[in-house]
Amino acid sequence: MDHRLLDRIRDLHGSLGADLSCITRMVEDGTPRADLLRDLGERLTDLGTALLRHSDDVNADVLAKLPGEGWLPEAGVRHQALAVAHNVGGRPLRCGRIYLAVCGAPCFPFYGRDPSGRTARHERCRSCGDRLFR
Repeated sequence: MDHRLLDRIRDLHGSLGADLSCITRMVEDGTPRADLLRDLGERLTDLGTALLRHSDDVNADVLAKLPGEGWLPEAGVRHQALAVAHNVGGRPLRCGRIYLAVCGAPCFPFYGRDPSGRTARHERCRSCGDRLFR
């Protein structure tokens, strides 16, 4: 994460208590102040936009490392057995270091582009395949 973005989050965290106190007092006293509301709203909007943009960049980097066809090996399978490959789709749902497949199985993302064809050697999940081709 960009350090400037992290600093902006810290700044907001540091000032949010005072902002909340001012807004609470404003509501309790019945003296609305548009400038306080606008300032906080603009800071939240700007920070939200920056976080969403950074999230898109991080997601693009992660997706670039996954196999283009979307098949990944199942997480937690027996070590000596041939793993089952599941399809995680074009924009996989990430849960920590694991991705969720179309069928709901957790999958490891460690093959990257897999130029050696390792994922192609795994048995393919029939449920994932059925759901993709309906």
